[in-house]
Amino acid sequence: MTYNVKLFFEDDHEAAITCAPDEDVISAALRQGLILMSECREGVCSTCKCFLADGEYGELMSHSVYALSPGEAEEGYVLACRLRPTSDMEIEFDYPFSMVQQYEETERRGSLDQIEMVSDTVARVVVRTMGAQDPLRYLPGQFVRISLTNGVSRDFSMANVPDDSRRLEFFLRVYPDGEFSSYIARDASPGEQVTLYGPRGKFILRDNDRTPVFIAGGTGLAPVLAMLRDLAADRPAQRAVLIFGNTNVGDVFGAEELKVLTEQMTNLEVISGVLNPDDSWTGEVGTATEIAQKYISGTDRSQFEYYYCGPPKMIEATTQMLETIGVARELRHHEDFVPSRMEESHG
Repeated sequence: MTYNVKLFFEDDHEAAITCAPDEDVISAALRQGLILMSECREGVCSTCKCFLADGEYGELMSHSVYALSPGEAEEGYVLACRLRPTSDMEIEFDYPFSMVQQYEETERRGSLDQIEMVSDTVARVVVRTMGAQDPLRYLPGQFVRISLTNGVSRDFSMANVPDDSRRLEFFLRVYPDGEFSSYIARDASPGEQVTLYGPRGKFILRDNDRTPVFIAGGTGLAPVLAMLRDLAADRPAQRAVLIFGNTNVGDVFGAEELKVLTEQMTNLEVISGVLNPDDSWTGEVGTATEIAQKYISGTDRSQFEYYYCGPPKMIEATTQMLETIGVARELRHHEDFVPSRMEESHG
């Protein structure tokens, strides 16, 4: 017995596959020559998250609550790599079919080119890929997995737009005992070799006339910077809003980058806030979600489209806030930070 599964994509493209009862949707699609976006294939990341529009399944295979929260599951979201149908299905993916066709993960060798602390808790890292391979091509907002020579790997979004320089810019939250981040901040040296896998992810800017509202928490600013830099180059007159939240004043970074962007984009509005201000702070006070809610409630939001990235709790709170005020699912796009065990313990 097999079940018919219809796949619907953001650009109105449709595809159809069959899926056996003991087969997950990602594997079934691969068997039939369709490479859907996925990464871990174990329910740990959220790359294959999609919306089940119609159909039944018994229970998703084991997965992390950071990849799919109970609230998302109740709303109808599933992880395609964990989904085994018990009936015919219709599934909606929040990316265009063109990304399925173009998605090609590669492995590249590179070296650490620059390492600098840009706030009390954030490091800026530039990786230069080797000249023996073509420069990495990706869409602004996507990420790669960086693997150190000691075997520790983490996923990070590029903050720059792709070009021929072979330079990839990242912003890393440094945790005191983080296997990856503390090594980078304390022990790594320029010239040290790394391996990159990617590009990955579907957190990309949609090509339409809506006003993008970016909500970034901490180093969730990185992919947003890439999108804004892309807009500054191609559509400098585009209206856009950035709401950037951090926990403490000492966590804040990116002032120079944002200053340049506001000079290039005259219709870019930047609102910064912290949860725990000190006497020097003159910006907003509260979480990124709270500041966004305040802004959205006080202006005409009929043409807004939302892009948000940050820690899992921020993503969950922002999703709930946008749902509460009635923002349609197709106007909400987010990238999840799936924390390592050490990062999870630090919240």
